[in-house]
Amino acid sequence: MQKFENKTIWIIGATDGIGKAILERLDSSVNANFIISSRSQKKLETIGMNLKNESISLAFNVTDYSEFEKQAAKAIQYKPDFIIYLPAFYEPSLITDISLSNLDKTIQTNLTAVFYLIRFILPYIKKNPHCQLAITASVAGYIGLPKSQPYAATKAGVINLVESLKAENQDLDIRLINPSFVKTKLTDKNNFKMPALLTPEKAAKEILKGLLSNNFEIHFTKKFTLILKFIAKFPYRLYFKIAKKLI
Repeated sequence: MQKFENKTIWIIGATDGIGKAILERLDSSVNANFIISSRSQKKLETIGMNLKNESISLAFNVTDYSEFEKQAAKAIQYKPDFIIYLPAFYEPSLITDISLSNLDKTIQTNLTAVFYLIRFILPYIKKNPHCQLAITASVAGYIGLPKSQPYAATKAGVINLVESLKAENQDLDIRLINPSFVKTKLTDKNNFKMPALLTPEKAAKEILKGLLSNNFEIHFTKKFTLILKFIAKFPYRLYFKIAKKLI
């Protein structure tokens, strides 16, 4: 964890789930300065008061372009060394049952907001190439699974976007985080048994270990993610036979 010592770390999505677990693990392990962001100023203040390290709270909604731009400009003034992005929205549905509100909110939160992030942050990272940018997608973006839309489509988009970002900026430290199932408020909505389900604390441990490595993609748990990567290489005819059993 020495890499994080005496650094400034901006965690976007810091009040719940994996983001909160990452913050707590770092706070208990290193001396660092934190910039913490989520929609709720009240939650940020409560969490900030319980940290042993210094923190700055910047509350905003990632789907609000002007608000995001304003708070990103403030965050950059503190010269972050690490930017870890985690916000997501998930409402599982069959494609025929997707509401317009679900569709719009999912796309805005999971995909459009990542374009916002990159627009606001990339000029800073280019001037400060020591800064690491880590963006969270999901293994749900690997293949088109039943009952996973529109979430999976947006996460596939994020994977593609971050790959393009790295391809265009290979001298920059850009990371893609693809977690498998992690027990959070989002996955609590699922009505099926989730294989390889992790606690947020275990997910945080995997992510931080990955950020310390030289790997572009951080994916876990390996047994599950490697199976999905293998299935993604199947001919479509075989894949659809497997997928039919999941409906």
